[in-house]
Amino acid sequence: SSGINAEYGVKNQHSKLLAKSGLIYNLETQDVKPGRTPEYLSNAAKMLVDIHNSTKVPAQLYGQFVVQHGQLDRVYTIWKYLEGYKDLDRTVLGLTSMPEYAEYEKAQGELLRKREQQICYEFSFWPEYNDDYDGGIFEIRSYRLKPGCLYEWGNQWADAIKVRQKDAVMGLCSQVGEMYTVHHVWRYLDLDQRKAERDAAWKSGNWGESVIKTVPLIKSLNVDILRPTDYSPLR
Repeated sequence: SSGINAEYGVKNQHSKLLAKSGLIYNLETQDVKPGRTPEYLSNAAKMLVDIHNSTKVPAQLYGQFVVQHGQLDRVYTIWKYLEGYKDLDRTVLGLTSMPEYAEYEKAQGELLRKREQQICYEFSFWPEYNDDYDGGIFEIRSYRLKPGCLYEWGNQWADAIKVRQKDAVMGLCSQVGEMYTVHHVWRYLDLDQRKAERDAAWKSGNWGESVIKTVPLIKSLNVDILRPTDYSPLR
């Protein structure tokens, strides 16, 4: 028991050191039935914007993206909660007061094969992203890590990220859902620029040295190239 409590204390302390204070994110992954993505997005367009603008629901729509290359027929939706779990609880209550939301959930559920949710914090070392241009593509790199190595991951990436700050959108770590999962989101003008930026980073000693040290920490990696929806705030 004392060992478990000690381990929890260490992990809890690491979370406090690694996480940006206060805010959390809800990363939803929706796998749509083939051929039904246009209908799914059409349904979502009004409802998600209504939720984002609602005074009763504190959730903020951070961005929504469709996979262009990778796991096709997949949609990523990211919600932001400025006051953390308090806002998450308020959102659940607020949505129950929207009768149209229940109908929306039922209609969307019929279009899905699978959906998952992860409640995440943002890494404290991740730079603030300046969304100063429209267009381009996004990339989400989702790493499943070995248990117990998150702090080392943070140490290495705190150095590596300095090399590629202009491309870095957000770095998330799961707290609810699939645990020991990290998501790095990047932005580029196109796939050619993605290749050029990654090649340039590998020529930097700091990037290569830090990233190579994280390889033994990884159980699996999935990479999806994304395009934002027309109503995504981040686009």
